[in-house]
Amino acid sequence: MARLDAKLFGTPQVTADGRPVSLPYKKADALLYYLLLKRQAPRSELIGLLWPDTDSQTALKNLRHAIYSIRKGLGWDPFQGGRRSVLEISPEAEIWCDVSKYLTSGRLELYGGELLKGFSLPTERGFEDWLEGERTALQTGYLRQLLEEGSRALDQEDLDRAERLCLDYLEIDPVEENAVVLLMRVCCAKRQFRRAIGLYQDLSHRLSCEFGISPLKETTSLYYKIADQWNECSAQPEEPRETLMGKEAALRELLALCGMGTGTQRGPGLLLTGEAGVGKTYLLDHFLSHHDLSGWMVCRGYCYQTEMGGSLAVWNSIIMALVAELELRRVPIPANYARTAAALFPGLAPGQEAQLTDSDCDFPLQSDYYTALRSVLTIFSIAARKTPILLVFEDIHWMDRSSMELLALFLRRLNHQSAAVICTARDILPPHMEGFVEEGLRDHVLFRRALRRFTQEETGRFLHQRVDGGLGEDLVERAYQNTGGNALLLDQLADALAERGELPQIPEDIIAYRLSSLSQDERRVLELVAVFTSWAPFQALSAILRRDPLELTHLCCQLTQKKLLVESTREGGLEYSFTHERIKATVAQKQSESGRRLLHLRVARYLEDRLEVGQTAPYDQLIHHYTAGGDRFRTFRYRVLSLNAYAGLRYELMPTLTADPRTGLSGPDGLWEYFQTMRAELAGLRRFTPEQEELDRLELILLHVESRCCIHDGRYEEGLEVLARLLDCCAQMGDRDMEIQGRLQLVYYGIQTGNGQVMEEHLSIIGGLLKGMERSPEYGVYLRLSGLLELMRGSYPRAREILSQAVQTFQALDPKMDGRYTINIAGAYNYIAETYRLERAYDQAFRYYDQAIAYNRNRGYYPGAALFYTNYGVAAYQSGSMEEAKSLFRYAVELYEESHEYSEYPVALAYLALFDCQEGEPGRAAERLSRALELCDTIGSPRWKGITIYITWKIRKLMNGNRCPALEALWPEGEEEHCVWCLSYLRRLQPRMETAEMERELLRVREEPRQN
Repeated sequence: MARLDAKLFGTPQVTADGRPVSLPYKKADALLYYLLLKRQAPRSELIGLLWPDTDSQTALKNLRHAIYSIRKGLGWDPFQGGRRSVLEISPEAEIWCDVSKYLTSGRLELYGGELLKGFSLPTERGFEDWLEGERTALQTGYLRQLLEEGSRALDQEDLDRAERLCLDYLEIDPVEENAVVLLMRVCCAKRQFRRAIGLYQDLSHRLSCEFGISPLKETTSLYYKIADQWNECSAQPEEPRETLMGKEAALRELLALCGMGTGTQRGPGLLLTGEAGVGKTYLLDHFLSHHDLSGWMVCRGYCYQTEMGGSLAVWNSIIMALVAELELRRVPIPANYARTAAALFPGLAPGQEAQLTDSDCDFPLQSDYYTALRSVLTIFSIAARKTPILLVFEDIHWMDRSSMELLALFLRRLNHQSAAVICTARDILPPHMEGFVEEGLRDHVLFRRALRRFTQEETGRFLHQRVDGGLGEDLVERAYQNTGGNALLLDQLADALAERGELPQIPEDIIAYRLSSLSQDERRVLELVAVFTSWAPFQALSAILRRDPLELTHLCCQLTQKKLLVESTREGGLEYSFTHERIKATVAQKQSESGRRLLHLRVARYLEDRLEVGQTAPYDQLIHHYTAGGDRFRTFRYRVLSLNAYAGLRYELMPTLTADPRTGLSGPDGLWEYFQTMRAELAGLRRFTPEQEELDRLELILLHVESRCCIHDGRYEEGLEVLARLLDCCAQMGDRDMEIQGRLQLVYYGIQTGNGQVMEEHLSIIGGLLKGMERSPEYGVYLRLSGLLELMRGSYPRAREILSQAVQTFQALDPKMDGRYTINIAGAYNYIAETYRLERAYDQAFRYYDQAIAYNRNRGYYPGAALFYTNYGVAAYQSGSMEEAKSLFRYAVELYEESHEYSEYPVALAYLALFDCQEGEPGRAAERLSRALELCDTIGSPRWKGITIYITWKIRKLMNGNRCPALEALWPEGEEEHCVWCLSYLRRLQPRMETAEMERELLRVREEPRQN
């Protein structure tokens, strides 16, 4: 017999042989659900539940029809035959039901929430009473089991499990005192006294507000007992085995940063500096483990030297920690912000990531990068309102530029919120981080505390604590000379003494001395861990070393006990890293070049083998390992693919939103020089690599990437030359898809330069290439750009017709409304609005601008918002709504500055300059106009330039002889020359009100001398 699966916890779902079952009416659903739970029931009982007010003959007929509907919906008969008075599920039927499984197994994870959530038969009181009784019984049993297992976990000192069980209980019933008491006891056992006190205070408030009562005496007694313990621990903090010699002041500043101790917080960020091994990480570990930070969400990340060329590397660890904290504390993230931010950090919205791919738009895709960053900051801000956030960044001297930018934004945006940042770094910083620190100190968002080495006297005290019986003065002096008072080296020395007993002398290279005592198997593990960029997954170690997991676990445990490795369970998997970069460097120095290369190649191939279909490769890691392994071909391949992804994130136009890569994307500094380097490498590979077809494919991608970057940045001569080579290659290889992408770049060139002839030529070719592909996103793009061309020609009704077809095409491609083509649809609505604006039908234009903005916001903040608000502002200005226009332009400029979009940016700046002059701020107006004209010259758009010069004319007239040298330097001396200058651009466009006005002004200026 076929199989039936029933999920009745939560929203009910029934499948037959994997196929969803949909019955024609709710009473048939109710009958199936009831029998799945009861397994059998008398027909009279079923009639009483579902048709109580119907005569028996009709009720039996209704029951037979419901049974028939179930059989038809399942495609087979699940009922036992030969039973006239009883309806029973056949014992032979293969049925899995989550409720039945939960009741028989008692496994808490099977409880999936309210029984038949959202399902009801409001007119049948008997069924409703039965359902409510079942729901209550199941939930009561589940809650009782949570408390019982939570208490058992606490007794077994499994504190994390006990905490999770308590939180699961309180999510359903937040005023159950027994659950709160149990969680208070768990927090006390974890030394989270502040959190325990907060739980009691929250309970007291809820009980008072909802029931007008106070907590039980026993609960209050526990509260005072915890408060006393907290006071005792605060008065006499537990001392670690090693003292904090020389770090007391830094500890006081850490405490002040988090609102503890007697110090005053000076700003949101604290930077601890000092040489490698001076004790920065030890101080942080002590602070985080010996002080109650239970009231804070603590997210910690590490920067690595091998990730300096990456993008947002350390923030991936921070975001993973944040997600875990938010889940633990039941803090929800607004879905639109999560989806937007998932373009950079997929973990924020699993399964809903928003990555921008090779579609198109009228504004640079790099804007999505910055709007995604903005959404990340908004998520942190929302979380900080619920619970204070502490971010910890170790070794920021190896932080990449993108991570630095986001950290700088975080410090300033969350300056006055419940958020704090702790960073560690060496004394000497790279230039970009030195600038970051200097700016942070200047803006009072970052303060520095330098940690120093131990003195000789402190060295003696340290070794006296760590070594049984202490050391003689001569050995202490030798230890100080060989370590310089460096805490890491002293710690390694103490461990060496513990392992070997007395040493005849203090070795000069203490770390190398310790490594020399390891077994060959232990050294092999360390050598492999040393080639990973950050953490080495246990699964990777096992696969590459081909060691039995139990044997490898033993080796790793030994290395962890010797304080050479540290263990972590990030992302749910076991991983290992060195306890300090200095140890890693020593291991790497002792490896042979050939051995190190071989290990890098094995790691790279391991990463490739684990890639899933459709998943973007971890480019930075693959490039690093293949480069270090000496594989030039694969290094080149992943550099090209990484560059393509980078350009897709920052230089492409109007995005399609699809699955996000599982890795950060980074682009090289000095992009144009990098293209030259890549071309030279390609030429070199052509001479000796047999994979010529693969090189042809990679060359196409490289040419396409370079063209995107050139066209976006206004480097048209270079871009057109690259596009010519790309199209020649496409013709030789017969690559239609890449030819479409190349010709789209030529269309974008036409858009930016106002060249309708180029747009028409290449849109015509693209239309031919897309024959038979009318249901594709590429065809939707083609329609939208064709509509834009008609708009530029002044054929407004025809433009609206084509743009409406584009909207329908994209909507048909996205039936689930997951927002994949949101920005394309929003862009089409923006163009439709522009057609109405140019016809001076402002009310209709406003309606379509609103639709464009609404679509844009469906996925949070995405590219195009600044463009839409600018066009909206122009329409408001032209309709006479000056205050509304001013607000729209100001908001648009804020978005431009944050998103790094260009499209229409000069127009927004020019209009704001006009408002500045009206408000008596000509100096500020001059700054805006100068920036606007500079952008116009860079991109070469005649429309932007014409409108900007038109606004400068209005400003000139507004000044009416009032002198402002900064403004006057921006326009020609004579008025006639000014008008001619403006019309030299506006006359290239279709007739519009600005052109007509300037024609009248030119005529007036020329007539005035004759009248005089």
